[in-house]
Amino acid sequence: MIRALLLVLFIAACSSGEEAAQHVSRGKALLAEQKYDAAAAELSRATALDRNSMEAWLNLGHAYRGLKQYDTALAAYVAAKKIDRHSVAPHLAHAKVQLDLGRIDQATTELNFVVEMEPKNLEALILLGQVSQMPHKLADGSTGVTRASLERAELNLEAATTLDPKNELARAELAKVRRTLTSLKEKK
Repeated sequence: MIRALLLVLFIAACSSGEEAAQHVSRGKALLAEQKYDAAAAELSRATALDRNSMEAWLNLGHAYRGLKQYDTALAAYVAAKKIDRHSVAPHLAHAKVQLDLGRIDQATTELNFVVEMEPKNLEALILLGQVSQMPHKLADGSTGVTRASLERAELNLEAATTLDPKNELARAELAKVRRTLTSLKEKK
């Protein structure tokens, strides 16, 4: 009797997992078409069927980011991070939403975590280089960019161009930060 019940539960779990995977697949296709409302609906169904699907939560976050529903996107990315803390994808996505919201410090924290886990993550290195050049609240209450931030940007962008010397974005950002640092030296 107990074996039969366990078998029924196992079969039900497998079929809901398959159904969740189908919703994820449809949701990802809708994301590719930028049909964010429909994608969010499909991916919500997937997370309801499989609460432990990191892929479903991650893509649900992408759908909500596309809809500019940033708090909901962040919640989905947090759920994905809880399922697989060592996957860089939800951390990188979380950082991008923080940037969308102008939260430089939170984005920097997430990006640093990505680079700590995956030191050769080109996208994170470039984003860190860009973020370090953005004005943010300073210790004295003013807003600006410190020399230390610019030097961090230069280091991250140098690492990015070492990884991919032909990456146009990394090269352009590195040239920009070097021009800024040079102009700061000339002002002294």
